[in-house]
Amino acid sequence: MDSSRRAADELLEAARVLLLLQGALLVASTIEALFWGLVFPGATGSSVVLSGAAAVAILVARARLRADRLGTRRIVYIVEGVTLATLAIDSALAFALIGAYPPAVAFLTQFVLPLCVIALLRRAARATAPISTTNVATIEVTA
Repeated sequence: MDSSRRAADELLEAARVLLLLQGALLVASTIEALFWGLVFPGATGSSVVLSGAAAVAILVARARLRADRLGTRRIVYIVEGVTLATLAIDSALAFALIGAYPPAVAFLTQFVLPLCVIALLRRAARATAPISTTNVATIEVTA
């Protein structure tokens, strides 16, 4: 085990794995939206563009994710926020129209996964934040 790695590096590695999983799911949903857009020609194609853009943003952010890059974390936060908002809208529509919530897999991939990524990125950012010397207690060691 490499002891020179920081805790923030470990958190970012876990976030990269979750972002890769989320990117793969978004690519799959883009292919699905493309297929259904071809089958039903009345579709506008906006779902293909939106899920494709989200997949590209997540996968690019995953590749550029480092503790010192605030812009990359912001992109991830925006995409995760849009994912959470979409789940809220989908859940409200599903409950209003059919009286049931979306399946458990949709809940896990659209709610739990984004929350885990956000939590990991926030913890990594806190782990790399400089420590203020005014809040650190000094310990005097006598030999």
